[in-house]
Amino acid sequence: MRKIWILMAALCVAGCQAPMQTGSQCVVAAGFLSEASTFTWRSDQPLDLDDQTGYVSPLVAKGLTQAVTAELKNKGFAFVERVTEETPTTEQIADIEVALILRTRRELVSMTVNESPCVDTDCWERVDPGATTRMDMRTIGFLAADVYYAGEPIWRGWVERNLFPKDRDQSDAVIRESIPALFESFPP
Repeated sequence: MRKIWILMAALCVAGCQAPMQTGSQCVVAAGFLSEASTFTWRSDQPLDLDDQTGYVSPLVAKGLTQAVTAELKNKGFAFVERVTEETPTTEQIADIEVALILRTRRELVSMTVNESPCVDTDCWERVDPGATTRMDMRTIGFLAADVYYAGEPIWRGWVERNLFPKDRDQSDAVIRESIPALFESFPP
């Protein structure tokens, strides 16, 4: 009986992943952006999206850009419109440019129904009629922010987390949790 409990605990640990991982990389010295106070998006489309799971709502994309704008405002950066060929050259040029990258993917693990550590609230699953194996599919979301100064990349922050079925209807909560973690070490 003890061996069964140890096996079940090992399966649970192996099947679980940290809910959120973060990191950043910087190529400038601390305080480099001390005089910077404005930002704009790097391109007309602030969010570069590659969703291998099927679909990301435009509302989620809009929520991400709004949350990043609010987070940078809290850090002392005001948003200015991006200068383009169509806009007058008298507009203010931003100190930094920001690009957002969102990637999603699914990871697939097959386990027997009786030994699966999957709990209905925290995984995607598909059970084929008559099959002895349940497929446990987890969706992973990766969000990165690249910051450019004078056209050169100087900082990158990223956050990666499991996206569970319940997160589909609570994207605002996922964004509220992820954006501060994404910009935790910004500005350098």
